Amino acid sequence: MNNGVAASYTKWLYDSPVNSDVEAKLRRFLVKLRNADKILGIQVCAYKDGKVIIDTAAGVLGKDDPRPVQPNSLFPVFSVTKAVTAGMIHWLADKGTKLKLDEKVGNIWPEFGTNGKDHIKVNHILNHTAGLHNALAGIFENDHTLFCDYDECLKRIAKVAPETEPGSVQLYHYLSYGWLCGGVIEHASGKKFQDILEEAITRPLNVEGELCIGIPPGVESCVATLTVQENIYQSSMYSPSSLTFNFISTLIPLSNTLNTRRAILPASHGHFSARALARYYATLVDGGVVPPRHPSSPISDEVDTKIFNCPKGKIHDALLGGGDYKDLAVSNGPYGLGFLKLNAANGSLIGFGHPGLGGSTGHCDINNRFAIAVTINKLSLGALTGEIIRFICSELKLSLTELYDM
Repeated sequence: MNNGVAASYTKWLYDSPVNSDVEAKLRRFLVKLRNADKILGIQVCAYKDGKVIIDTAAGVLGKDDPRPVQPNSLFPVFSVTKAVTAGMIHWLADKGTKLKLDEKVGNIWPEFGTNGKDHIKVNHILNHTAGLHNALAGIFENDHTLFCDYDECLKRIAKVAPETEPGSVQLYHYLSYGWLCGGVIEHASGKKFQDILEEAITRPLNVEGELCIGIPPGVESCVATLTVQENIYQSSMYSPSSLTFNFISTLIPLSNTLNTRRAILPASHGHFSARALARYYATLVDGGVVPPRHPSSPISDEVDTKIFNCPKGKIHDALLGGGDYKDLAVSNGPYGLGFLKLNAANGSLIGFGHPGLGGSTGHCDINNRFAIAVTINKLSLGALTGEIIRFICSELKLSLTELYDM
């Protein structure tokens, strides 16, 4: 490394232990990307075979916020949130509540079974075939206050009518997905959304304060501020009719406001650290077994925890819509049951995850027991995330997913 890079390396990267050779190489690579003005603030965390191999934070919290990104900083991650919300539904189904993945939603949430929605099942919501892809889309543009009123949005979505026959057409439910899942979670459990999030995920994984859907009081100073690097309005990954130019151009600055950050939107308002998100995927890749304590990280367990009762292979089938669950997913569709299916370049299925608008992402490679999360605050079409994941997978000699193999 030349002296200029060495100097910026020590000042720009958060001073934390290096967990592996690949992390040391990644940090040098990130500095090069930063010097090319591609990164503002970033976190990258990865697990391999149940152990942390990367836990890097770098940069600043915002364009006008020069405080350094730390490992526990929270990044707004948009649709990355959906995978955590889906995990809550799977957790409830696994625990033997009245929630079953093939259950009609109206049986769980009686107010919902009206206006042509009586045939919508839980799996239709998870696989984006409920026919409610544009439901409540206008709320955001017409009334930002109402958009952030979780309980009122649940009441309103229970009254809308589907645009297509449930189960017939797979169209990405960008915002409606969260209210639909949230209503199912609350009515099936008899508890508040945040209580199930804590019980199912944050407490077992010991990631309290680092995996939030609607930030709680006390973490405001830890949240990164979003800015836009390039035109992200033409991404084919995010192209349902509800995602208009006006919607996105309003959404990003609004996401930096405190009231919006505090709102519960289970489709898009995740505020995660990369290490909490990677820990979540590392748990899922091992069938629900939480990784053991990592000595250098505050995120730890005194003893191993298992968040699912069913066997490892069965939970993977449930998340991917395979095996006994294949009839609940869309054949050859991109989504399983709440997660994006990830294929290698040769078409073979290797894992699952969920990206978010602007580049933050999380996913796992099942066979290689590899889980990774990247959080960023300078939003783009995802090219930066792809460079980073390609670099790491190349160093580890892992197959790339089609999502980043470009």
